[in-house]
Amino acid sequence: MVYFDSPFAFPQRDVIDSILNLLFPVSCVVCGSRVLERRYGAACPDCWSGLVPVPSPICPQCGDPAPAIEGLCGLCRTNEHVFDFARSAVLFTETLREIIHHLKYSDRVSLAKPLGDLLKECLDREPFLGRLIVPVPLHRTRARGRGYNQAELIALRLGRPLARDLLRRRKDTRSQTGLSRNQRTLNLAGAFEARRSISGGSIGVDDVYTTGSTMNEIAKTLKRAGADRVEVLTVARVASSAYRADETGTSVRLPTVQ
Repeated sequence: MVYFDSPFAFPQRDVIDSILNLLFPVSCVVCGSRVLERRYGAACPDCWSGLVPVPSPICPQCGDPAPAIEGLCGLCRTNEHVFDFARSAVLFTETLREIIHHLKYSDRVSLAKPLGDLLKECLDREPFLGRLIVPVPLHRTRARGRGYNQAELIALRLGRPLARDLLRRRKDTRSQTGLSRNQRTLNLAGAFEARRSISGGSIGVDDVYTTGSTMNEIAKTLKRAGADRVEVLTVARVASSAYRADETGTSVRLPTVQ
């Protein structure tokens, strides 16, 4: 279960919420129920609290959940990952897919704050060493059409230095949907470039971790620019085929990635 602390420290919040809800009623983008507190954005507290944290055991390096894992996962043992460390806050369930979809494609930017709070809890809980936050950039064509970068909005909640213009996405890559791991890697090859050199550790931030292909390319780019350590922080994790919810006692329906 996932819970949120109130972002307001004064008792007038209930009055403000009542006035706003009267003037601008909000319905949950997942279940359609009324959302009575603005801190939840456009999703209700029941849907937020139903999100599923990434279950243990996980690979200590990339964070992939697997019920029988001992030590590093196969991909980390064979050095498939360029990044040094990765964690995600919750599993990519149907509920979270709806929330992220509405953030990205329906202008429901109010969802970025609670998603960012989820990410902040994960950042504070896990042994991240980097200080510089690097959101995964959109290609300029997509950024113009959407009007914002959802990874950047989420990263604003993390409370660490944010390098929003460090990376540029120079290739407008085709959708990763339906591609194999190798196809995703080829699709993203050379997609990013750094605008300046950096040093020390950095944390790449995105909404969903699927196969790690995007973050591998980000890590290559940041290390070429001078980073000595690249960590990865995402809201959601698409569990690998090795993970089965019924083996952990958690009832989770994993959605199709789009």
